[in-house]
Amino acid sequence: MSGLGINESSQQPNATRLRSFTSTSATCLPIMAVNGASSVSIHGGAYNLVHGEQMNTNTTNYFGSPDVTLEKLAAHAAMNATCNSGKRFPPPNCYPGTRTNTLDTLSRWIEDDTRTTKVYWVYGSAGVGKTAIAQKLSEDYASSRLAAAFFFSRNDSTCDKLDPFVATVAYQLCTFDTLRNVIGPLVIEAIRLNPNIFLTSSENQFRKLLLEPYSKLELDQQRQLPNLIVVDGLDECIDPSSQQGLLDIIGHAILFSVPMSFIFLILSRPEPQIRHGFDSTNFVSILECLPISDETIRFLGHLSESDCDIERYLSGQFSLLRKKHRAALRDEGPSWPSRDAIRDLVRRASGQFLFAVTVIKYIDTRDHLPQDRLKTILMAQASDNPDSPYPDLDLLYRQILSVCRNWGRVRPILRLLVTPHPEDTEDVSTIRWRSTPIIASLLKLRTGEVETLLSRLHSVIYVPEDEGSDMYILHVSFTEFLLDSTRSREHHTPEMPQAEYKDLLAVLLLRKLAAFTTFYPPYQPSAYSFDAALVIWQQKLGSVDDLTHFACGHWIDYCVEVESPSADLIAELNRFDPYPVAAILLSNLILELPWLCLWKDGISWSKSLRIEATQTFTTKLESFFFGFDITFGPMTTRRIAIQMTSQLEKSLVYLGDIAEFRLLISFYHFHHRTVFPLLLPSSSDTAATLPSTWVTAHVTTANGEVLYRVSDAFSSHPNHQEYLANLKDGLSEMARQDLVKGEDVACLKALLDKRQEQFAVLADITVCSAESCEFCNGKDLFFDS
Repeated sequence: MSGLGINESSQQPNATRLRSFTSTSATCLPIMAVNGASSVSIHGGAYNLVHGEQMNTNTTNYFGSPDVTLEKLAAHAAMNATCNSGKRFPPPNCYPGTRTNTLDTLSRWIEDDTRTTKVYWVYGSAGVGKTAIAQKLSEDYASSRLAAAFFFSRNDSTCDKLDPFVATVAYQLCTFDTLRNVIGPLVIEAIRLNPNIFLTSSENQFRKLLLEPYSKLELDQQRQLPNLIVVDGLDECIDPSSQQGLLDIIGHAILFSVPMSFIFLILSRPEPQIRHGFDSTNFVSILECLPISDETIRFLGHLSESDCDIERYLSGQFSLLRKKHRAALRDEGPSWPSRDAIRDLVRRASGQFLFAVTVIKYIDTRDHLPQDRLKTILMAQASDNPDSPYPDLDLLYRQILSVCRNWGRVRPILRLLVTPHPEDTEDVSTIRWRSTPIIASLLKLRTGEVETLLSRLHSVIYVPEDEGSDMYILHVSFTEFLLDSTRSREHHTPEMPQAEYKDLLAVLLLRKLAAFTTFYPPYQPSAYSFDAALVIWQQKLGSVDDLTHFACGHWIDYCVEVESPSADLIAELNRFDPYPVAAILLSNLILELPWLCLWKDGISWSKSLRIEATQTFTTKLESFFFGFDITFGPMTTRRIAIQMTSQLEKSLVYLGDIAEFRLLISFYHFHHRTVFPLLLPSSSDTAATLPSTWVTAHVTTANGEVLYRVSDAFSSHPNHQEYLANLKDGLSEMARQDLVKGEDVACLKALLDKRQEQFAVLADITVCSAESCEFCNGKDLFFDS
């Protein structure tokens, strides 16, 4: 529907995805309109349909107000990448009194208005505290000099690519107190002038949304605004070419024709492609570098700044542990652990704060005595892998995994955590694919079993207390360790192949649908009240969760990516029941999805497997497309029943025609009430058990073929409005002109008479909130026959 210029209301419940309209009048959509021959425009809240071949182009203002534009901007931003993101809470931060020299150096640069360097690159190996430094500075300057921050993260699919970078920065410029009244309106206007800006390259977005708006300000005005942009973890942008691409964008921004006041603090590992990016001539005179590495000092036998900071951190944390585990440590004395033990840990950390943080988390447990866990770490032998970049960290990780109970059952969970979730065609940001309930469902675990299996891994994995949040690996170095068999050895945990992962997802979604359709009223026991079952079904439809909503439209997307389906997937496919699922789709829940096309793809995919195991699934779907029964309750008007039935028949033949059906049902829902049709197999006797007030019609492909042939000829005829006034005579005249086949006209007339008779018991009109609703009162091909 978005292609028709109809906006989705952000205030509608996410479960129902209803379309929001603001019109008070409309023109009824005739079922006979040929596909593509109708256009839609919205001007000043008025909703218009134009029929016939149109040469003009309607321009729709998608962004009617700054608030709507800001919502569109937010939809393209990665909110998890900001410095105050709830997903990152609590974020890494510098322990009090640590990294003072580094922070002082960077703070002086940030506050120096006479600086000549515009870019500061802070680099170091994994775990040395780069993100903590970025977070600390972002918080310190949040109310003064910070313009925006972006924290890349390989463990978050919304923050591991370049695509949302500009939108995220622009969103912060529009919302920060110090910027929104000055630069915000300029950014909003740039988006309104080019609604498709987010479909263009990152370079173009950066120029149009950041550079050009700033260039409209006087240089003195720029200098009074926050100008610091923090980019952390550039190496965690998963596409190496995008890492260099962002540096190219920044380099060109500094050399923009109009001087810019932006300065960039970039923190990353010293990866080759990033070094190469900074070697560009654009950075020759504007770049300053700060390595976080103390190897030379440590080699000479001295404690570096990092070592001193880690020792200070460990001493402080052990002091807290002595209080927290007072009973367990009562025999250890106030000096536990010894200074030598702390120095040994500092030596093993080799400047990596991550090592120290993980040690503390590992020791801080109720499952074991803290002193025993510390002793285990101190007694462990160093890694004998000469190729490992972090031998002591590897040793610590292996020690943590060695105490896992049921490693064979823990490993599949870790495989899911290291496997990236594929990007989907629909915004499903509310679905937590790594939440404990979904992981449990994917792996067929019982409620609470995921938390139990991971109870000893809290030092390396975040396991949320609530079911609506994702689990994730706390640091990318642990992911790298698991994926590298030379480092993790017996704990090697490779990614799942995408086919295997999508097989699991398909099974999950099909089971979700199966669970939902158990409430389908026609399938309830005969002793159960149909009216009561219908109320429950309607309530379920009104509160459908996001995963079920997603399952309805996307289960087949994952199936067709699987070349060799598992036994579980085959079983769920053969259990799939298209009729209740189609009823969900028709009840105004998922209007925007071309689900009939997708189901056709499912048939083709199943046949391409060339296995008999999926024959039941194939047969059921093919039978659905041949024809089915649709039944309407007494609250449905005769017009909507006739139009919905006829449009469905056309859609079975020409799948692209479903757009008109979506428009029809969407408009009816806005002005009237939700329609809850029920679908049943044609061969079923269930329709006979429905209440007598329900009316059933048979939807067939044969009818659809006639309807489509006649509608094509009818809607393109220059006298179709005149023929609409006297439909049967008009069709006869078209037959005499050989514009339609005589047998098609005869079949259509018989069908119209039959439908009028079938739906005669339904009400003629519905009391409409609008004074004049042409949908209810206007001429229509099938209703006014």
